[in-house]
Amino acid sequence: MQISFLVFLCVLVVNFPPALRNSAFTISVSAPNFAERKGFVKKITFLYKSAMLKARLKRTAILSAIALVIGGGIGFYQIQNETARVTQKASSVAPMAGGAQVGGGFALIDQDGKEVTENDYAGRYKLIFFGFTFCPAVCPTELQKMARVLDQLENPNIQPIFITVDPERDTAQVMKGYVGQFHPDIVGLTGSREQIDKVLADYKVYASKVENDMMDGYMMDHSAFIYLMSPNNALITLYPAQDTAEQIAEDIKKRLNAS
Repeated sequence: MQISFLVFLCVLVVNFPPALRNSAFTISVSAPNFAERKGFVKKITFLYKSAMLKARLKRTAILSAIALVIGGGIGFYQIQNETARVTQKASSVAPMAGGAQVGGGFALIDQDGKEVTENDYAGRYKLIFFGFTFCPAVCPTELQKMARVLDQLENPNIQPIFITVDPERDTAQVMKGYVGQFHPDIVGLTGSREQIDKVLADYKVYASKVENDMMDGYMMDHSAFIYLMSPNNALITLYPAQDTAEQIAEDIKKRLNAS
């Protein structure tokens, strides 16, 4: 009986973390006889299990933190990579505004499911941005910028429009939920693939589907300008992504005052 107890005690103590060995030793010598030490076996076992559980929880927390850091790094890389691709494409499209015919009529579907054309916005200046609702960084940033421009101008004669480059996923219902997050005046337009492709060609917009194995579904490479169009749908100017809301608002004020 005594030998078995000692063997059991030695095995546990050898496997104990150093901080608990003194506790185990104290328990082993504090009982007046071996018969009474039977109850202390449970105490030693409890201490051992508690120590092991704490160790496992600690390891799990460390591994979770490492996974979070790695996941965050991958997400940051993807966003930065997507931003760099869009900025590069935008820079290649910019010179077209100087000489090529940009803009024109269109027939699309607004976020309420209503068929609209350029005539629905006749007589108003238009701020137009092309993007897609699954865009992780550039599109939300530019639409937030557009919202700040509208708030600074407070001009009811300017109609903000967001036109999707990804009509397969950006249905009217999806567009309605998306544009409403940025500004109540922004209109979201979608349509068939053919309708969207015509508008992209008329406005000289670059857009291309890119498969991404690191994310669910696909992404869209696209140019990232805010178009300022006249009441008769002629291009006035393009604002690249690096322009701030304050710069854009000030430029629009000058142009409208001079017209």
